[in-house]
Amino acid sequence: MKRKIMYILGVWGVLMCEACTDWLTIQPETSMTAETLFATDDGVQQGLNGAYYIAQYIYGPTSAMVGGGIVEEMANTYSFASGTDGYLWSNHTYGQTDSQENVNKSAFMQSYNLIANLNSLINEMVKNRDDITSEVYAIVRGEAFALRACAHLDLLRVYGPVPSKTDPAKTYLPYVRVNSNENYEYHTFDQFMDYVQADLDSAEFLLAQYEPVLTTSFSNTEYTSAEWPYRKSRLNYYGVLGLQARAALWRGDKTKALRYAKLVKDASYDNYGTMQNHFRLTTPSDDVTNYYTTDKTHYTEHICGVKCDKFYFDESSWSYRRLSLSNVPEFGEVLYGADYKDDLRYQHFWRTGAGSWYDDEGNMLPEYRVLSITIGKYSDFSSSTTSGAKMNSPIVRLPEMYFIIMECGTLEEANAVYEEYCAARNISYIPLTENDRQDRVILESVREYVGEGQNFGMYKRNNVRRMVGAITDCTEEQYIVPIPEAEFITEK
Repeated sequence: MKRKIMYILGVWGVLMCEACTDWLTIQPETSMTAETLFATDDGVQQGLNGAYYIAQYIYGPTSAMVGGGIVEEMANTYSFASGTDGYLWSNHTYGQTDSQENVNKSAFMQSYNLIANLNSLINEMVKNRDDITSEVYAIVRGEAFALRACAHLDLLRVYGPVPSKTDPAKTYLPYVRVNSNENYEYHTFDQFMDYVQADLDSAEFLLAQYEPVLTTSFSNTEYTSAEWPYRKSRLNYYGVLGLQARAALWRGDKTKALRYAKLVKDASYDNYGTMQNHFRLTTPSDDVTNYYTTDKTHYTEHICGVKCDKFYFDESSWSYRRLSLSNVPEFGEVLYGADYKDDLRYQHFWRTGAGSWYDDEGNMLPEYRVLSITIGKYSDFSSSTTSGAKMNSPIVRLPEMYFIIMECGTLEEANAVYEEYCAARNISYIPLTENDRQDRVILESVREYVGEGQNFGMYKRNNVRRMVGAITDCTEEQYIVPIPEAEFITEK
């Protein structure tokens, strides 16, 4: 019999002992440190900042997990040489190499480390309720609940079952709410999702009391001196609503998903007597060279995310991540269609490299042609960046709300938002039909979310057999990534 056991670090065990090699060790002084830290307004805010510091390595471009890691490889975003770890991940062949196992363990570890830190914060705050001001208590605790729900949901989307194929009696993963050195209880799909829901409901209730952008614009928070700065880089109130929509769709509750998606899409604020939307789709008229308008991650569309101000695209391996090694056929046309060069997603999310081209006889042709296509979505994340609002890695973006409405709404509602989306992306609008809208929403999602870690979950939720760009099918069993072997012990 095998049963999972996890001994998870408390808050400062992670933040101050990152060099520790054994993450399963609990520091004896950790609980006392947490009790002292989380007794003041400044202390709980520092604790939350520490959790976001960890979160950037889960949701940012350097992630082993969601942002740019194994989840993106499993969605067949990149091209890999045969037999490499990336090739094995993209073909959903798990655990074939030691390095593959190590990456999986790191991804799993990071998420539960984040959860452990959040648990320390959430549970210690209760003991010090009278010493923390109401506003700080509500916002910090609300964001912590939201981030805990988000991390657990992403673990389920990777290590859990295909939602439509769950076994009601089977347990899949633990939803950890209290840190312990005992074995954690595993939960069924419904139990796990109930806990996700409870955390999101708590977050929504708490943030509704004091969320700054309920009464002002996000732009008014994008200063270090703001009382609650950079709300797009936090799990703000609207980010919670977006996660509510995502979680409801994962559970198959399309009515609830639709309701929350509409709330986010239509979210607005009073701008001197005129109501203006908080979020808008990036359009061809936006100047991507002026970050205060947008950037290549489409900042106007960010609902919530994490700041990754230490990630520099030009110093990373991202400039080499590619999906196509030649232009025969050119990948842009394969994914985006014949008019791919006009598509805003192709223009902003990818970069092309040109070079010499030769005919069959080996003669160099006079024109340069595309030789490689690499991810360019994070190319504005540069060491020369000075804007405080820049370098935000999104967790929820506005197009997801559009896609949920397109999938879950009436056909009239679906086509109304799809027409808006097509205009923003500079593509031809062809109305959806009841027969084709599900497949077309899937395809638009693939085109939209390259490099963000969302497409594997989208494929999995729909139990898609052959992913775009894949050379093999992905079975229902292959959609369940194995929990790292290091997390098990054998019991007699």
